[in-house]
Amino acid sequence: MTEPQLEQEITFAREKAKRTLPVALLVLLGLIATSLPLPKRFVAVLPLVLAVVLTFRLLRFLSARAGKEKIWPVVTLVITGVLLSGLALQAVFYDTVSAYEACLDGAQTSIAAGSCAQLRDAGLFGLVVR
Repeated sequence: MTEPQLEQEITFAREKAKRTLPVALLVLLGLIATSLPLPKRFVAVLPLVLAVVLTFRLLRFLSARAGKEKIWPVVTLVITGVLLSGLALQAVFYDTVSAYEACLDGAQTSIAAGSCAQLRDAGLFGLVVR
């Protein structure tokens, strides 16, 4: 590789890393936020939506490059889509999900946790969870 081409590759790699790191951190933050208790869990929407926006910007930046470099941003979009759709389902079935989580929080034994299954299986939420 000639010296100007090497400089261009190094500059491109630095710019790509500068655009990729915030996306990865936002997805990680959103993934951690999804483990919070139910009302606070919806905070995860903000970093996940920001990750989607930054991933589309990264894909636009990579548009002139080979398709192999675009695989991980597309995987990131799939992961954030799954997380956002899970949050959307929890918002739709909020009453049932919160009652189920409250039952599980109060259960001290596995038998008591098993009695929460009827709450989990109630209504359309049971069809989605199974």
